[in-house]
Amino acid sequence: MYDWELKDDALKAWVRLRQASDTVERLLESGLGKDHATLAQIDVLAILSVSKASLTPGEIASYTFRQQHSASAQLTRMQRAGYVKKTRSQKDQRVVKVKMQPKGEDLLKLTSHNGLGKAQSLLKSCLSSAEIKQFDRLLKKVRNCALEQLGIEAQTLPKSISIPDSWPN
Repeated sequence: MYDWELKDDALKAWVRLRQASDTVERLLESGLGKDHATLAQIDVLAILSVSKASLTPGEIASYTFRQQHSASAQLTRMQRAGYVKKTRSQKDQRVVKVKMQPKGEDLLKLTSHNGLGKAQSLLKSCLSSAEIKQFDRLLKKVRNCALEQLGIEAQTLPKSISIPDSWPN
């Protein structure tokens, strides 16, 4: 990987953001690969683990910042692997609900150190608490600006999603 030194500060920051994102993703995927898991699977299992109810594929797509078709394909693969179960609503057959299965719970526990825990540890090893808070504020600002340009508004998680203080466990 090359350390690009560009004259335009905004472009230079963009390149660094992409490099950091791609590098951290590679680091996490390498750890998860040992457990035969992917970040996309862990994202889905993590949101299901903190939801008080089964979720629809559309809700999962929204919570994990994925396109609906991408989330649906991921869920189909995860169902085949036994991590989740998709069921149709008896009231409305068009509605599909997704629930984590014991095998998915096991995978999430197995990968907690190499997934969210590793990301958490990485940031804490590189940045002070104050820097992490500042970094979060800046990333949120950039995310919200991009969402606004897409005509999308970031929403507060519903009360049916309850993230414990010690998450991930």
